[in-house]
Amino acid sequence: MIIKNNTSIRILTNILAILIFTSIYSCKKTSSVRFSNNQLIDSFIQQAQDSLYNNITLSKDLLKKAMKIAPDSVMYYKAYSTYALTYSAINQYDSSLLLSHQVINFCKRQELSPRIYELLASSNNNIGVYYGQMSVPDSALYYFKEALKQYELANNTNRIPDMYINLADMYSRKGDFAMSAYYYRKALSKSDSLKITDKMGFPIYFGLGQIYMEVRDFELSDTYYRLAEKFYDNRTLAEKFTFCNNRGNFYYYKEEYDKALPWFQKAKKLVSKGDYQFYVNLCELNLGDIYLNLNKLDSVPDCLDKSYSYFSTIKNKTALYYISTIRAGLALKQKNTQLARKLLEETKDSSGVEANILSIRNKYLQKYYAQIGDFKQAYYYQAKNIAIDDSIRNDKAEKRISEIDMRYKQDTTLVNNKLVIQKQASQMKSLRYISFIWILICLIILSTFVYIFICLKKKKDLQQIKYMDKLIKLRMENIRNRVSPHFIFNIINNEISSSGENERKNLYNLATLMRKNLEISENTKVSLEEELDFVKLYIELEKRNLGEDFRIEWNLDNEIDLKEMFILPMSIQIPVENAIKHALRPKEGDKILSISLEKEQEGLNVFIRDNGAGYFPQQESQTKGTGNGLRILFQTIQLLNSKNINKISLNIQNIRKNNEDICGAEVHIFIPDKYKFE
Repeated sequence: MIIKNNTSIRILTNILAILIFTSIYSCKKTSSVRFSNNQLIDSFIQQAQDSLYNNITLSKDLLKKAMKIAPDSVMYYKAYSTYALTYSAINQYDSSLLLSHQVINFCKRQELSPRIYELLASSNNNIGVYYGQMSVPDSALYYFKEALKQYELANNTNRIPDMYINLADMYSRKGDFAMSAYYYRKALSKSDSLKITDKMGFPIYFGLGQIYMEVRDFELSDTYYRLAEKFYDNRTLAEKFTFCNNRGNFYYYKEEYDKALPWFQKAKKLVSKGDYQFYVNLCELNLGDIYLNLNKLDSVPDCLDKSYSYFSTIKNKTALYYISTIRAGLALKQKNTQLARKLLEETKDSSGVEANILSIRNKYLQKYYAQIGDFKQAYYYQAKNIAIDDSIRNDKAEKRISEIDMRYKQDTTLVNNKLVIQKQASQMKSLRYISFIWILICLIILSTFVYIFICLKKKKDLQQIKYMDKLIKLRMENIRNRVSPHFIFNIINNEISSSGENERKNLYNLATLMRKNLEISENTKVSLEEELDFVKLYIELEKRNLGEDFRIEWNLDNEIDLKEMFILPMSIQIPVENAIKHALRPKEGDKILSISLEKEQEGLNVFIRDNGAGYFPQQESQTKGTGNGLRILFQTIQLLNSKNINKISLNIQNIRKNNEDICGAEVHIFIPDKYKFE
């Protein structure tokens, strides 16, 4: 496609670059009024640049105001130089050239200073843009290089990457892709050093993507286009249009027309709202070619008619040649060989036409002669096209080799820089070692403190455990020592020797009970078998007092191993004693005591139930008692639970009949498996 790499599009990008990176040099002011005016002028210039492609009238008005209040000639011509850009924005390049030369003539009459160098550089850049638009790349290169020198003299480093980009663009248009890539890389390197890659990355990556598309390295081209696309959202209208247009070119040359279509449509949408007729009709021409290749033939004539109407008015020979070529292709697809021949005849004069456009024309001539049966002529144009394509490919290959060679030379110049960097890296490495040693020392000190803290904490925890164990033993000892065991046994032995047979049996059971009480109270845990034997002896002694109406019920789970299952001493006996003493003795009628042991997956459940009047700890009992048994049992469980994750629980609740009347009390004890009693 022709116009896809159109000069106007490239120059539009250059104009934009001029606007973005125009620097403002401050100078010593002789008065506060003058300083204020300079600030106001700079503000007007900036606003004018921002409005250049959105509201050209506003842009001109602002610059006229700036020139009117200019306190000196330098500030006046600074605004005047920017005013020249307004003509470039509307494609009136001759007027832009005239104004730029007037600025240069003024500078030649002045004493050279950074401000004058700024004006010279800006004006030479404008003139370079003009010659680029006029397809005179050698002259454009001259003025761009002059502008580069003057920006360096003005010490305006921020503008240097932009000038590298302009030079790279001109070399690319000349077909010198090696030099073009060289300047793009210089622009990238300079932007990195100035930390302005976020501003300059787009035109640099975009330019490199364009170079590799020209040499048909589509993979590398796509890589650079995608890098440029990351900056797309923050770019100006002109830059967005150029990117979309050339991204469409990329897919066009890859013959992926369905992917090229949305990019050209996007480019058209960008310029449709403003006064950008050249670019709108350029998009129409590109879309016409895409629709033709996608066989959307109904859409082709409308696009070509619109673009022809515009380009015939401005007498753009290249565009008109291309339009006739596409129309010929459309006629061939519609089997209208007569119209196709006529259109191809109109494009005989190919002077100044690029080789890729000639290739497209020859392709349609080949199809034309094949359709009318003149295969000799069809073969002729096929061979001619192959020769042109080979020439293009050979030329591209040579340029790519040259570009690679230039890259190699450029890379070798970096060797010395790398040596310096390595030396600096060595120094940094030694500093890192010192830092590492200090960090290691700090970590050792910190680890020592942590270790001491952990040891002290463990020691404190151990002391707490010993204290609790001692406390438990003291509590148990307190229970045992309330009455002297020797005194009790002496009395019982005297009573046994002087009593009858029944009394002797009861006294013997009492002595056995007391002895077992002393035995089990020595330990912090007993087996279920021992605890139940003790409870049975106690109940046997109490039967006489309870009378014939008393009945004991035992419910023991067969899965429970009484010898291997352990429990807290007196934990069943105390609830049984309380049930007999406070619930069953005062009761008239049937007196039932139930003891159930049930094994579950997580531990042992013990239930002690009676059919007494219920459990009311707040009320005074009819039978005197201190309640020490349950209190000490609760406290002992609380102490032991503090050392265990899974806790023993002891709950007392009333049993209700039909959820209303109280018909007894229930004590529920749960002992978890693997409970630690020590």
